[in-house]
Amino acid sequence: MKLLVVAIHDVAPSTLDEVGRWRELSAGLVPAPVSLLAVPRYHGRDSWRAGPARGWLRRRAEQGDEIVLHGYAHMRPGGRDGRELAGRPGREIAEVIRDGLDEMARAGIATDGFIAPSYAHPHAVDACCRRAGIGWWATRWTLSSPRGSRPLPSLGLGASTTGRRLLSPAAARIAARALASAPAVRLDLHPADLRHPRLARAGRALLETLLDQGRHPVTHGELDAAPRAA
Repeated sequence: MKLLVVAIHDVAPSTLDEVGRWRELSAGLVPAPVSLLAVPRYHGRDSWRAGPARGWLRRRAEQGDEIVLHGYAHMRPGGRDGRELAGRPGREIAEVIRDGLDEMARAGIATDGFIAPSYAHPHAVDACCRRAGIGWWATRWTLSSPRGSRPLPSLGLGASTTGRRLLSPAAARIAARALASAPAVRLDLHPADLRHPRLARAGRALLETLLDQGRHPVTHGELDAAPRAA
C-alpha cells in the first residue's frame, strides 16, 4: 500500500483562517487525519494559551489530527521568517525545542513530533529530539524516530518569490509523477499558498494527483509505526 502524509505548515492563531481552508479542502477530498505543524509563538507574537484558536487546535487533535511542534517562533536569529535552526549550535537548538514544548504544554496542547521550520534541520536536531523525549522527527526527505528512519520525500509549492510562484506548480507536478511508485510521500501545504489563486489551485491538484496514485492518507506517527521494508 502506498501512503500519503498531508502536512499543513505554519499553524498559528494569525494563520488559522487559511489553515482552516486547507483543512476543509483536504477533508472534502479524503476524510482522514492530517498533520498540523503548529508554531508555539509565531513570529514571537502569537500564543495558543487563550482564545478561539486554542479551542480549534484542541478539537482537531480530539478528532484525530496530529499536532506537530514546528520550531518556536519560525524566525531566523536575525528576525526574518523561516530557517529558525539554521546555523545554531546544539545547545541553542535544544533550547528552541524545549521552549516550544513548554509553550505548547502551557496551552494544554500535546504535540506528537518535530519538524524544523523550512526544513532547516542541522545534525544536532536528532539528538536534541531524543533527549527531549519527542516521538519522531522529520526532514524534507526522511522520517526518523528511535525505531529507525525511512524515506519520506516532500512535495510542495513556493509563495515567497515571484519566481517560485511561477515555477513551483510545474516542478511539483513533475516531482509527483517521478515519485508515483514511492512507498510514501508528504504533501506540504502552506497558508501563504492560499494568498495566490494559482498556488491554491495547484495545491488542490497535487492532492488529487497523489490520491489518484492510490495512496492511503496517514499521519507521521502512523507511518513511523508501520512495518519497515526489509
